[in-house]
Order: sequence, then structure tokens, then C-alpha cells
Amino acid sequence: MPVNVREADRDQLWLMPPSVADWLPEDHLAWFILDAVKELDLSGFYASYRADGRGGATYDPAAMLAVLLYAYCSGERSSRRIERRLIEDIAYRVLSANQHPDHATLARFRQRHEGAIAELFVQILGLCVDAGLVDSGLIAIDGTKMEADASYFANRTKAQLVKEILAEAERTDNEEDERFGDRRGDELPGEWASRAGRRERIREALRQIEDQAPRDYETKMAARMAKEAELGRKFGGRKLSPTSQRSKRPNAANVTDPDSAVMKGKGASPVQGYNAQAAATADQIVVAAEVTNAPADATNFLPMTRAITDTLCEAGHYEAVSVIVADAGYWSTENAIAEVGTDVLIATAKERNLGGHRAHSPQRRFVLERIRNGEITLRQGAELLGISYQWMVNLAAHYVEDEGTVAITDPAQRQAVVDRIDAGELSVRAAAYELDLSPLKVRKLLAAHRNGLPDPTLVRQRMEEKLVDPDNQALYRKRQTSIEPVFGNIKGNRGYRRFARRGMTAVSSEWRLICATHNLMKLWRISPAG
Repeated sequence: MPVNVREADRDQLWLMPPSVADWLPEDHLAWFILDAVKELDLSGFYASYRADGRGGATYDPAAMLAVLLYAYCSGERSSRRIERRLIEDIAYRVLSANQHPDHATLARFRQRHEGAIAELFVQILGLCVDAGLVDSGLIAIDGTKMEADASYFANRTKAQLVKEILAEAERTDNEEDERFGDRRGDELPGEWASRAGRRERIREALRQIEDQAPRDYETKMAARMAKEAELGRKFGGRKLSPTSQRSKRPNAANVTDPDSAVMKGKGASPVQGYNAQAAATADQIVVAAEVTNAPADATNFLPMTRAITDTLCEAGHYEAVSVIVADAGYWSTENAIAEVGTDVLIATAKERNLGGHRAHSPQRRFVLERIRNGEITLRQGAELLGISYQWMVNLAAHYVEDEGTVAITDPAQRQAVVDRIDAGELSVRAAAYELDLSPLKVRKLLAAHRNGLPDPTLVRQRMEEKLVDPDNQALYRKRQTSIEPVFGNIKGNRGYRRFARRGMTAVSSEWRLICATHNLMKLWRISPAG
């Protein structure tokens, strides 16, 4: 008896024109993205095209945007691979209405509309607000290092750049003489492959070096003497040394991506990249996304708090933020006392210590008690425990009993000594001996005083008292489940560890697109169809 099978006739012609609506199930992500694009204001995209209808036909920006959003949602951003998927992948063919723009068209679309693409972040956040996904009760801030599309070994000093300009000019002239003879060589394609393109990047690197703070000993000393002459007094503290490693290290910039910077990564090797900042709710909805080339997170705290407020208002969410939490990388006296319109919890130490300080050994507790009672000095305590003086200072400053944190030095006494240093009546070393603090600590107290800031020790103690409170501890613990999964999803699941474009404007647009598609995926998963 013959087997009853369906015949696989690949030469069978369609009896009726096929409909792309039949190619995917109704709950597929592609249909959701098409519906989301219909809700977005795309006037910024259409405004860059001619309104008189003249010229060659262009691909519909709505379809191109849908393809781009779907590609970033699925972890794909290579224009060449997207071009191949527009032929091989049914979802891409549905999104493009069965059209096949090539990789150059896709790349030009992303570059041409980078400003409008960046603005999509607010619009997609607005869709999340309308869906009730945005709860501003707690916002967590953090940053992650993203590699630039540039090599660490492409950094050059000013002297190297000037030498490279001359060598590149001579080499290129010789090559063009051999290749073109008397011709001009206008047929050379591509800005980045041309001599002018290379020179422009080198000039931009030189501009970046000029904008950097000087590191050399002579320039620093000249600036210091000018400031002392302006204030009419000498600065105290450690003198600059012409033999220090920092004074000998010249400024440098990257010739591939001059806007990128060298940053410390998780491993031993430095990272040539950017500091990508994000703020997320407890439900992992990103409400602010910014990029900077400043490696330290602390300098980004106030800009991020402003970005949170501005972005939420633009997205139509007008409820106030209740509390902002950040890890120890954002700690500074300025950030702790800043008026940001909401409560702030910033860790002053590593998170493993926030649940309560580790129990001291009986010997260490005995020594700390004697220091607190004035029986021995900090230096004597360090000798008894066999540890450094600075370690002893840190132990004593964070020694906790049932009544709270014990301060070794009276704040009023400390302020009086700092006033005497500022008036020139006392040296830093003498003050350090009198207060039983390290000279570095005394210099920090003096700097805070001159900048009109309160005593950093007292500010830290007040923040630590807030963090010890059980209710605040519960709030702070939500930080790990708010912002960390966002970075885990972006870098681990979707594979975005490196920017594909170059320059601050381009990487900012790309980072906001990455975060916008993160929110779009969250919105799709809670939607009835998703």
C-alpha cells in the first residue's frame, strides 16, 4: 500500500499573490514592532527628505526603522548581516515589505538619522509609561564600560601625531605619484581610506590633547603659582615633583576614535572605550541613558539625576522620584549633599559591607576600645595590631557599636585646626600630628573647607547612618535587581559589549537605541500578544 505524503513540488507557481501577513504568527515580535512604529512620531525622519517628490524614490523610513529596531532587539547590528537576513529571514522580509535594501543603504540610514534615532528612546519610554510599566518609586544608577571601535594601541602623544602627519603626507604623496602619475586621483573612494580622512582624525586627536588638563610639571607649576598669586597665599600640602610618574606621562589621544578614552576594565588590561550610564526602575525599565568618556562614575551622578527628571517629564511621567540609589563608585561629598529633589542613598563602601560591618576579632575590638577611650593613639594601635597606620585610621573611623559610628576626633576640634591651616598658622604635617590623622586626610579636610563643603567625615557618617537603617537597607538591596540585570541582558544576552560606531554623537545615539530596544522588549513581553 503506497504511503500517503504531501508532494514537495518546488516548481509549483503561486495561484494567488502571497501575503506577508500569512508568514508569521500573530504574536511574533515583528508584528509588535510594526505596531510600535505606527505609534511613534517619525517627523524627524521624514524631515530630512525632499518634500516636492522629485528625485529617486527612497525606502520608506518607517520600514527601515522597523528593520533596525528588530535587528537591535535580536542582537544584530551588522549592516551586511542584516542585508543577508532581508533575503533569508522571514521576519526581516515582513518588516521590509519584501524589499531588499543593501548594507550601504542601511548604514547610511543609521548615520543620516542618528539624532532622530536617539530621540526614539524618549518616545519608546513614553509607550512604557502609557502601559503603566514605569514606577518612579526607586531609580538605580550605574555605569558600564563599553569598548570603542578603536584599539588601545592607536593612542598617540602630540609629538607622535605631528610626526605621523608629516610621515603620512610624504608616504601618501609618493604612493599617489606612483599610482596616478599626473592625474589628481579623485577616483579614490571613501573618506576613511583617503589621506584627508586620516589627517582629519589626527587633527581631531590633536584638538582632544589640547583640551585635556596638562600633566607636565612645568605647566602645572605655572598654573599653581598663578592661583597662589590670585589668592595671595601659598598652597599647603604635598609639592609637585618633576620625577613623578604622572608628571612624566604625556597626554595622548586615540587617532581611530578621538572621543574615546582609556578606562580601567574588569581585567588587568585597560579598555579603550566609553562609560555608558543608565538609570533603571525596580522593574528594569531604563529611564535615562547617557554616554561619557569620563572613567569615574562620581562625576556622572548629578548629570544622571537631571537626565532622569528631564526624560521622565518628556515621556509623560510627572510623578516625583522617591529615592535614587547608587553604588560606592558614585560616592563623593558633593554628590551626598547635592539638592536633587529626592532622597539619595549612595554606598560609602563595597556592597558586601553595607549589611553591617564585619565583626572584629577580640584583639582588634580591645585595641579599638582603647583608642576610643583615649588610652592609646592610632599609631600605637597600628603597632599593636601589626597593620599600617592608614588601615588603622580606616578601622577606627568605621568602628561601630550599638550606639552607632564612633568618631575618633571631635568635629569642632577638627574644624578649628583646619581654620588654622587655612590661615597659615599651622602646617599640614603639624595638623596631622595634632588630630592624629594622616596628612592625606588633613589635605582632604582642607580642600573641602576651601570649596565651601562640610566635613567629609560627618557627611560620610550621616550617609552610613542612613544605610544602616533597615528600611533603607531594603531599598538599597533593590539596586542589584534593578540596574545590574539591565547590563547583564545588554552585554550578556544580546552581546553588546562594544560600540559599532565612532565619535561621541554616534555612540550616544547607539547607546540610546540599545536601551530603547531593551524597553521595547520589556513592553512586548507584557503585552497580550507577547
